[in-house]
Amino acid sequence: MSGPFIVDAHAHTGAMSMFFCPESGAAELLARMDRLDIQCSLNAGSWTYLMGGGGEELEGLRREHEASGGRLLYLGVYDPRRGREALRELDQACRRPGLAGIKIHPTFHRTPAESPGYEALWRFAEEHDLTVLSHSWSSSEHNPAQALSLPGRFEVWVRRHPGVRLVLAHAGGRGDGRAEAVRLAREHRNVYLDLAGDIFCYRLVESLSGELPPNKLLFGSDFPWLDPRANLSRILLAEIPAEAKRRILRDNAQEAYQLNLSG
Repeated sequence: MSGPFIVDAHAHTGAMSMFFCPESGAAELLARMDRLDIQCSLNAGSWTYLMGGGGEELEGLRREHEASGGRLLYLGVYDPRRGREALRELDQACRRPGLAGIKIHPTFHRTPAESPGYEALWRFAEEHDLTVLSHSWSSSEHNPAQALSLPGRFEVWVRRHPGVRLVLAHAGGRGDGRAEAVRLAREHRNVYLDLAGDIFCYRLVESLSGELPPNKLLFGSDFPWLDPRANLSRILLAEIPAEAKRRILRDNAQEAYQLNLSG
């Protein structure tokens, strides 16, 4: 294959106030994509959007998509605390190009993943054939709110809405969370895992590749929290077959998000 072909299935643009990320804009992300043969990235929203922003932030993602020539696809954010308003915004976004899915974050939104407040989201995703990307993590003594995003808490929706594709971001984190995420991805055809974030575990890619069906693992950078090279290098240097690397770097994201990419 010639030219850029990698899909970064989990990135962000905009200032991230909880970390020092001086180069966090769309221009900086695109510059890194150009250097690393990344064809397109899925923009999972700014910190402001994740923490309660609405239509204006969503419109900003749409403008970045347009300005990038379609290389920055984007996800709308559903916060159950403003559910009706969020669905109205998502419905409008569905009528324009660039929307690739919906992002939820039970930990940030202080709402358990199995809460009835998410029912409307899952119905909407099913009706519009949109993928759901959710933060997922393991138990944490220093951050108890992570328990709201334990992978097992999503199983009620996975069973109730088998037609909706769910991507568990960060592959469930570490330890118990990761083990539960792997179980869900193995038992349910509509569950995928992405590698975004600081899950710096020894031989993680080899381990997950050996435990999962070949179509279930996606590359994600979590830019600007991490430079794309951090997780990209782990895949390129992993002791797995070249075909498995291609799936992780491109093909699995195309399946999970129903992307129609040339090349």
